[in-house]
Amino acid sequence: MTSRNIFVIGATGKVGSAAIQQLAKHSHINIHAGVRDVHKASTLKNHGVNLIHMDLDKPDSILSAFEDMHGLLLLTGYSVDMLKQSKRVIDAAKKAGVDHIVHIGASGNDTAEVAHWGWHKMIEAYIEQQGFNYTHLQPEAFMQNITAFGWLENNRVTNLIKDAVWSWVDANDVGALAGEALARPEKFRSQVWRLGYDAADIKSVAKMLSKKMQKDIQLLDLDPSAFYDAAINAGADPAYMSCIRDQFILNGQNAIANADTTFDENAFLKAVGRLPNKWGSYIEREFS
Repeated sequence: MTSRNIFVIGATGKVGSAAIQQLAKHSHINIHAGVRDVHKASTLKNHGVNLIHMDLDKPDSILSAFEDMHGLLLLTGYSVDMLKQSKRVIDAAKKAGVDHIVHIGASGNDTAEVAHWGWHKMIEAYIEQQGFNYTHLQPEAFMQNITAFGWLENNRVTNLIKDAVWSWVDANDVGALAGEALARPEKFRSQVWRLGYDAADIKSVAKMLSKKMQKDIQLLDLDPSAFYDAAINAGADPAYMSCIRDQFILNGQNAIANADTTFDENAFLKAVGRLPNKWGSYIEREFS
């Protein structure tokens, strides 16, 4: 099999690191990762990753990083800067001759009131307009929101969406599918995947956590505006955080149609070689 050079943006995050683990299973793949601080990302070398200094806010560092690359994982941060950063990446990839881009977006729901969902769709449209082979991955709510981003603390789970039921996906599953798409582009070209494989409200998640952890996990109801204020005080991007706040408000009002929709787990099985995680298997892994 012909070797392929794959470049991963966001390699130190949960999705990016999972993509690297999946890519490392393929002997014909050479993995390269763009990082701001090569020393802080040194553990990636354990997977045979070639670390390349790159800063998405410094355009001159992007084009040279893509030399001789065949595929690219495009994953940006939680900021409105994702728009200009993604355009820089796509333009540089075009100049460098990259043939396939896997983009990690957001929910494929058509609700335009959640602005950053629209931002991601515009990025996807630009990728297609530039003529790339593409695979668009559109994850619903990450399970890691509960366990890894501070929502579970002091035996309480923050609830920002009232009784709404969300569609959930494990970030590891998103990364695994991204890795397979990059390793076997002929199987994934011109595809859009919506990713969410379990539906639950926060109260149900709290009950599952209580059972596994053998603790009484309570709900902490929080107004989305209070969440927004705390995030801004912590230095988060106001434009992006306003999107998240608005989504929580709409969810709490049950104003987002099909927010609990789940997708074809057998398609995931065929693509990755295993079933996607649901809340039970995710909690078992995280708390065993």
